[in-house]
Amino acid sequence: MKILLAYKANEDGAKDPFTSLLPTGLGYINAWLCANGLRSRVANFSGFSWKETEAEFARLSPDIVGISQFTHNRFAALRLAKLAKKVNPACRVVLGGAHAASRYEQVLSSSHDVEVVVMGEGEETFRELAEAWAASRAPELERIGGIAFRKGGRLVVTLPRKPLADLDSLPYPASYMADATGVDLRRQMEFVITSRGCPAQCHFCSSPGFWRRNLRYRSPSNIVEEIRYLRDHHGIIYFSFRDDTFTADRERVIEFCRLLIEERLFILWNCQSRVTAVDANMLGWMKRAGCECVQFGVESGSRRVLEILGKRITSEQIVRAARLTRDAGINLSIYLITGVPGETREDLGETLRLIETIRPHDGQVAPLAYYPGTSLYEEAVRSGLAEAGMFEVERTAGLYVRHDRFVTTAMEEISAKLWTVGEKSRYTRRDFARHVETAGWCHATAFMAGEECRGRGDWKGAERWYREMTVREPDNPWGWLLIAELFADEGLFADAEAAYEAVIRLVPAYAPAFAALGEIWMAMGDRRMAEQHFRRCLELHPQDQSAREGLKQLAAQRRKRN
Repeated sequence: MKILLAYKANEDGAKDPFTSLLPTGLGYINAWLCANGLRSRVANFSGFSWKETEAEFARLSPDIVGISQFTHNRFAALRLAKLAKKVNPACRVVLGGAHAASRYEQVLSSSHDVEVVVMGEGEETFRELAEAWAASRAPELERIGGIAFRKGGRLVVTLPRKPLADLDSLPYPASYMADATGVDLRRQMEFVITSRGCPAQCHFCSSPGFWRRNLRYRSPSNIVEEIRYLRDHHGIIYFSFRDDTFTADRERVIEFCRLLIEERLFILWNCQSRVTAVDANMLGWMKRAGCECVQFGVESGSRRVLEILGKRITSEQIVRAARLTRDAGINLSIYLITGVPGETREDLGETLRLIETIRPHDGQVAPLAYYPGTSLYEEAVRSGLAEAGMFEVERTAGLYVRHDRFVTTAMEEISAKLWTVGEKSRYTRRDFARHVETAGWCHATAFMAGEECRGRGDWKGAERWYREMTVREPDNPWGWLLIAELFADEGLFADAEAAYEAVIRLVPAYAPAFAALGEIWMAMGDRRMAEQHFRRCLELHPQDQSAREGLKQLAAQRRKRN
């Protein structure tokens, strides 16, 4: 049986660089199915029109369609289900994801296009479903744990499935995505998940309900091997670890960093954390292993608002984590929430003052929204502040708690404060010298210091930092890449070419280096070499826009000559 695991963002989400990505969960399920001998592939229809999506369903002709449903794309997911049934009425449609797992009753009662909802972790559940349907046209689904389905006009919910005990047993998603539809592999594979679950119980987050607070980890060696695979096969050297709390296990993080350094993989990366889950020693290891940014869920500077949100953190803990992060020389990023019930101008003032105190380099603010499966939503329904069926009635992607003028004003003021403080809080030459003195020299500091020099037009200063990287760590692609970009900007094409060639020797799959060499050869008038490098780039990364544009320019030049 042919299986298609599909996703489509809502209309606005399709324009967002993150929401438009394929959910990582689909990548893991697809890899699990393929590794177990099933014919599965993934499709991200976020960049497709509905007409194009229908044509792709017809071309692929799947027997089973699994669709990832979140709150923002809840209606798009149901429309995908309807489209799958329209193209092939005999296909089986399964929904999964945080929203579907929480609203399975509403989904199954309102949409007869959906036959099964997966109630949690999907790898083994989906495998058993696919094998059951392959073996029989009317299998006994009651034997499969962790699902909900209709049977004879009634709703059946099977026993919960035990979570996978060994996350290291999961194959790498990138290993089984060669035939993916609508997926930019380079962009997609920058995002890596190394654990499942979260130690927190924030009232606005659906993670505790979905994962049942069962926090499980991949081993440091398993993560490092995936990074090596992604670097060697896809040329990825920058990563974003999207765990709810990457630093929840201190010893695991330190061992991971130690392995990165020992294996000389020389990546740069960022992660998310809680302010209560970092310390100076761990942050020092992270910086030396290439961590350039940590994002903290701060949410508010008001103790009262933090209590309402169930954050279980204090302003003092936020200030401490921010200070330790800045002392380690890691960029500090924060997430904030406004529009909380009862939030006042005084609460807003405390948040603005906190931003001034902790000096983040950047941050994001969002209005508080309801999500199914959260204690915030459930309490709002009990108290009459929210309708139980709001997710099926309201058509907006986000269902915000408050809609008054205060929320708009708070969003504007917090965003402005984040911008002005961020501009003033950048690390200076003195800061970088202190970072080297306290933590030792590392490529993350050299990268950040060189970028700071470039930002203020100090090309010589940037070159010194980058050259030092190539001397200290000649097998580190970042030093050669950064100095190549610097030379190219200065018009020193021969020097830039040599540096880009060094990058390719170290990371042969790094597609952007081939695109850059194509541009250099085009600038030097060698169209044959330019075309050769653009085409090599597209072999490695078919979605690369600079290489595509370069080939268009070369074609236009040929037409003009003729």
